[in-house]
Order: sequence, then C-alpha cells, then structure tokens
Amino acid sequence: MLTSPEILVPMDFSPCSVNALKVAVGMAAPEGDLTLLHVVDEEFIDNAVAAGMGSTEDIRSRLKELAETNFTSVLEGLDTGQVTIEKMIVVGLPFVEILKIARDLDLPMIVMGIRGRSTSAEELLFGSTAEKVLRGTRVPVLCVPF
Repeated sequence: MLTSPEILVPMDFSPCSVNALKVAVGMAAPEGDLTLLHVVDEEFIDNAVAAGMGSTEDIRSRLKELAETNFTSVLEGLDTGQVTIEKMIVVGLPFVEILKIARDLDLPMIVMGIRGRSTSAEELLFGSTAEKVLRGTRVPVLCVPF
C-alpha cells in the first residue's frame, strides 16, 4: 500500500473530499501527519459582496466560521488513530493556495478529491481545481474520484 508520513489534504467538505481524507488517514497511519486545508474562495466572496450579501470582512468571517464547524463535523466520526491532524483555513484562489501551502510547508504528497460527475462550463473551459494542482505541482498527487 502507498504510504506517506506527511500529506496535504485540500478540503471543500464535499463527500468526495471527505473520502480523500479517509484515504489520506490510511496512507499516513500509523503515526503520520495530515495538514487539512480549506480555501475560502476569494472570487466567491467578491461575487457575494457584489450581490449585496454583506461586506467583505463579514462574509469572510462567516465562511471561516462555517469551515471550522465543518472541520469539527468531519473529524468527529473519523478514527484517525495516532495520525496528527493540523487544520488550516486561508482565503484565495483554491488551486493557488493549495500549491503555495504544499510548497511552503515542503509537504511530499497531496491527496485530494475530484468531482467526477460535475462538468460546469468553467471546468470544461479552464479545468478543475484538481487538474490545475496536478499541472502546477512537483509532488505526487493522489486524486480520489468519489
């Protein structure tokens, strides 16, 4: 079985990313380290502000609180054994932040989910976050399809 002592796991809290987390826990066991990363999408915040849903700071704050709640919910029912888990929440463009954190923390592997059934117009034209990460990184990326 493929193993790695340190893994970056980008989380959007979709069922696919939760499954990727489970795979990463298995790969890091028994005593590895996982860094869970949630990126609050800066473009989403800009669009919400433009739609009159609140100020930039208010929306950013609410999305960070929601991410903390989601981390708690996801990790509650997960048996991580002796695997150390660190949670990070940042604001930016998801693929850029994933690449930056992987590089800055010198993590040797990324395990992330992909949305195999989703084919939005933007993904067809510009590629998914997972595809952009694959193209931009120099470390192995394991993409979990579901």
